[in-house]
Amino acid sequence: MDLDVNALLESGWSPTPFRQFVLKIHSRCNLACDYCYIYEMADQGWRSQPRRMAQSTMDSVATRIAEHARTNHLPRVEVILHGGEPLLAGADHIRYAVNAVRSAVDPDVSVNVQVQTNGVLVNSVFLELFDELDVFVAVSLDGDREANDRHRRGPAGQSSYDQVHAGLSKLTSAAFRRLFTGLLCTVDLRNDPVGTYEALLAHSPPTVDFLLPHGTWETPPPGRRVDSEDTPYGDWLIAVFDRWHGTRERETRVRLFEEIIRLVRGRPSRSEVVGLSPVAVVVIETDGAIEQVDSLKSAYDGATRTPLHVGSHAFDAALMLPSIAARQIGERALSHECHSCEIRRVCGGGLYPHRYRPGTGFANPSVYCRDLFRLIKHVERAMSSRDRRPRFSDIARPAERQSPAMTLTPHLLPREMFLELAAGGGGRNAVEHLWTAQDSKRLLLLRGIRDLAKDDVSRVRHAYDLLADVQETAPEVARAVLRYPTVASWGLRTLHALSGHTPSVRWASATGMAALGAVAAIRSGRGETIEVPVVNGAVVLPSLGRALVPGGSRFAVVHTGDGEAEINCGGVTIRVGADPLWEGLRRIRASHRGVEVEFVIDDLDPGRMLGASRTDGRLSEAELHQWVSTLQPAWEILLDRHRQVSEEIISLVTVLTPLLGPENGTSSATSKLAFGNIGLSTPPDPHSFAVTLAHESQHTKLSGLLDLIPLIEPDDGNRYYAPWRDDPRPLGGLLQGAYAHMSIAAFWGVERQEWHEEDLLLRAHTEFARWRDGTRGAIRALRSSGRLTAEGELFTATMADTMVAMCDEDVPPEATRRARVSADRHLAGWRHRNGEPLAGELPSLA
Repeated sequence: MDLDVNALLESGWSPTPFRQFVLKIHSRCNLACDYCYIYEMADQGWRSQPRRMAQSTMDSVATRIAEHARTNHLPRVEVILHGGEPLLAGADHIRYAVNAVRSAVDPDVSVNVQVQTNGVLVNSVFLELFDELDVFVAVSLDGDREANDRHRRGPAGQSSYDQVHAGLSKLTSAAFRRLFTGLLCTVDLRNDPVGTYEALLAHSPPTVDFLLPHGTWETPPPGRRVDSEDTPYGDWLIAVFDRWHGTRERETRVRLFEEIIRLVRGRPSRSEVVGLSPVAVVVIETDGAIEQVDSLKSAYDGATRTPLHVGSHAFDAALMLPSIAARQIGERALSHECHSCEIRRVCGGGLYPHRYRPGTGFANPSVYCRDLFRLIKHVERAMSSRDRRPRFSDIARPAERQSPAMTLTPHLLPREMFLELAAGGGGRNAVEHLWTAQDSKRLLLLRGIRDLAKDDVSRVRHAYDLLADVQETAPEVARAVLRYPTVASWGLRTLHALSGHTPSVRWASATGMAALGAVAAIRSGRGETIEVPVVNGAVVLPSLGRALVPGGSRFAVVHTGDGEAEINCGGVTIRVGADPLWEGLRRIRASHRGVEVEFVIDDLDPGRMLGASRTDGRLSEAELHQWVSTLQPAWEILLDRHRQVSEEIISLVTVLTPLLGPENGTSSATSKLAFGNIGLSTPPDPHSFAVTLAHESQHTKLSGLLDLIPLIEPDDGNRYYAPWRDDPRPLGGLLQGAYAHMSIAAFWGVERQEWHEEDLLLRAHTEFARWRDGTRGAIRALRSSGRLTAEGELFTATMADTMVAMCDEDVPPEATRRARVSADRHLAGWRHRNGEPLAGELPSLA
């Protein structure tokens, strides 16, 4: 393809900077794989390369990478140590290469390094070096012994399997497993597909890359007849896909399948194998020559070469080469046949080298065209049959769809469920409906933050893509991460700040999305390196805890793998969950009749219970013990006598935030910004704990319902008397209080029917009378306000009907007297502070 790069630039195209730098640190290999594109195919340039990259060349490479990152404002780069066999370069040479690059780049640029090895030389010396330098390791393996030894043999034809297996055993040991990124497997049609996959699974790889053997239209791959309608490679991969996709939980990531799924769902690819995303990879040969991706060596002699060298040319110069630009212009680089294909945006024409044909160059479909078509259509059908939840892809980049508008399906609440909620109940099914709507709300928040982010854009988009990837491969993990309550409070505050509606605060920045990505990576067990923000000397990982890091840094680097993680900042490494500088969130549990409840005690996250009087520090062990010892009998009360309330609490409330208590009594709160989080002061007794959980869970339900259905008109400035507050309340606040106090009255209405000690029984009767009548008066004020929507009228009418039955119940005279005294005292104090309430909103204790 003859491209006019200047014309492309004038048309508005701009090149994508290189982000992955493949360093050929050694040009020879200790195996003689017969399918190798470097030694066995068209290009034999390796013969004229020095065996090992000189340190002076490494210095030039490092300088050029740093220059490229600085010029293009890259927050991170990836360096792949490659060959030949890179371990032949030796441990000292590898150390020099890694340190050279990391020393050359600016302090705010992270360098992720990976070595691609055949595994034969993997030993403790290399692994200790890689552990020290944070160098990650991918290994080539084609399956079991028979499958691997078909092609991957030594120079004398000897098996390599035992040596690779021994290297993998060391790599996957507890000491080094965090370094393992996955296995690369080249497909051979003679090998059983499922057997091959399961042989790879035996090593518990985080990722598996299935590679199609290199071939072109001139030299087709084994078993691929260019004139045949058969799809042998598609069929082979479909067998693996069905095995991989058919499990309840993902056993590993398979990059090819995940990329196709991303593309089918409208998201861009991150791989050159499929899709149309710009290729941002550049190769530096052993002699310092700047080249295109080395798989092009399979096409023809010289296919990878450019006139550039790191000693005299910047990487930006390579971006202006027509051969590089051709890999970055998307559909414009496709052949005429591909342009008419329905799956062209998914297939992307296939891997570039596989398109080559003498005479037409790369302007052809892939030699695997039929195989790719069959595989992609099969994946499409499989994905369309899955039960769909709200997903990142549902709100994916609209510019990449045919229509610029989002197509979102509104959440609908059945009328029967609405009425059950209005009566104070709803149960577990109603709570799950509310949570599903919250799932969508949080995805929309993340999308809005991603689109509006002005600073650190690449960090934000990297985090967004990571979260999306986890949702594709481990949807329950992504769901749990995003359901953590402070995700919503952070998201709303951040979006409001980005939109200019509120001032920005340090903890609510767009880069906070990276902390969510890190948590998702940890919980899903995948290996990732991600930069997360440092706020007030700490790295906060929502739902996990925080690390106290040295001052002065804006970002720290989190490395994850196999459910573990460590945080690096300012030369200090902190292991998540096991380090003096790590403060983990604590949990409290109770169990009764085989039903367990568990809450996270969040006394760390800056987004917890905004606007409430939070405790200054963490709960002491003695204070935490008080919570634990009080929760158990409180849970027994709820489970034995308030079964539906207990079911709702299990499904609804996940986080408790300690609050400062008043001089007398207790305090509690619910934040509409953080669905699932309630705040309370240290509970003095089991009944106080139980009624607070019931009361605040009602607030949470109503907040979730109001996200779906407006019950009141916009605030008109009027304020109302609420028997439970010292300040005049807007109508929305009065509705919240009435709904929550309806549940308090119901709670004590049940408790007063039980056998209790005399003092507790009198308390139950008094609390029932006080809040029954106070709630009835508040509902009356709501219904006479003239500010309810049609749905609000129905909702409050149902609330009023619920209270009728309570108001018909007799209360002992002493409890009635105490309730009246308490109500009169509150009203007198309110009048003294605020004046006379509006007519029609005074409580009645008649």
